[in-house]
Amino acid sequence: MTKNNNQIEININYNNKSIRTLTYTKFLDLTVDCSLTWLNLIDLLTKKLSTTCSVIQNIKPYLSFYTLKIIYPSLFRSIMSYGIIFWGNSSHSSVIFRMQKKVIRIILDVGIGSLA
Repeated sequence: MTKNNNQIEININYNNKSIRTLTYTKFLDLTVDCSLTWLNLIDLLTKKLSTTCSVIQNIKPYLSFYTLKIIYPSLFRSIMSYGIIFWGNSSHSSVIFRMQKKVIRIILDVGIGSLA
């Protein structure tokens, strides 16, 4: 085990073969990084939710408020809430919650300052 610039490098051997150390991995569609900051997962969610937000904004003129209320849970909230029990308390999660506010503002057709 060696320590470089506040990072610990662990060398693990099994049957005289070295096991590679990963900075992150995907498990059940959750990207888990070695320091559990959830930054990689939140970046991925931000991209997915940004696309979903654009889709809702583009279809809004053609749908009623009632229909948008039905579409929101399936398009946006389902992506956002998957694994939230793990990443929801991360210091980087505020980006996701701001995107949620944005999409709700789009659905409600209210301005930026209306929802705090």
